[in-house]
Amino acid sequence: MKKKYLEDPLVQEFLFNIFEGDEKGFELLETLLDKGEVTEEELAKELGLKLNIIRKLLYKLYDARLVAYRKWKEEDRNWFYYTWKPTIEKLPYVLKKRVLELIKELEERLKYEKENIFFYCEKCNIRLPFDKALDYNFQCPACGSNLKEFDNTEIIKELEEQIKFLKEELKRNPIIKQSKT
Repeated sequence: MKKKYLEDPLVQEFLFNIFEGDEKGFELLETLLDKGEVTEEELAKELGLKLNIIRKLLYKLYDARLVAYRKWKEEDRNWFYYTWKPTIEKLPYVLKKRVLELIKELEERLKYEKENIFFYCEKCNIRLPFDKALDYNFQCPACGSNLKEFDNTEIIKELEEQIKFLKEELKRNPIIKQSKT
């Protein structure tokens, strides 16, 4: 059942952001779900990846609270080993929390876009709010060209659509609905 989570588009987007676009992260998570508790070395061998890549991906999952580890020491070699296991059961809570954070961020950005007038430089692709443009006498701080008024209607529309989509996901997404909070 927990592997089914990985088929959800919102979960895929969430994980894609965690892995910063690295597709190997999905393979790693699937392997963890298949095997349960496993060492870093076993994961590296199974996936044909370098140990440092495995560790980097595991730490990203750990930061998202989707894996846990157990540290143990091999006494005769005085060496530490780590075994990792998925904690995918936390995904509904973690996903809901992230969606709520994202909605808050988007609402703050929407408020900023609605409350400001912007100016931009076509050459440098720099956009400044009115007060900053005024500080530069409506000239680009990089190249000195005259700044033109920027119509942010499309940005506002896009932000509103993203907020609406995420709020709908909170209500309808079966994984988020499993969250205890």
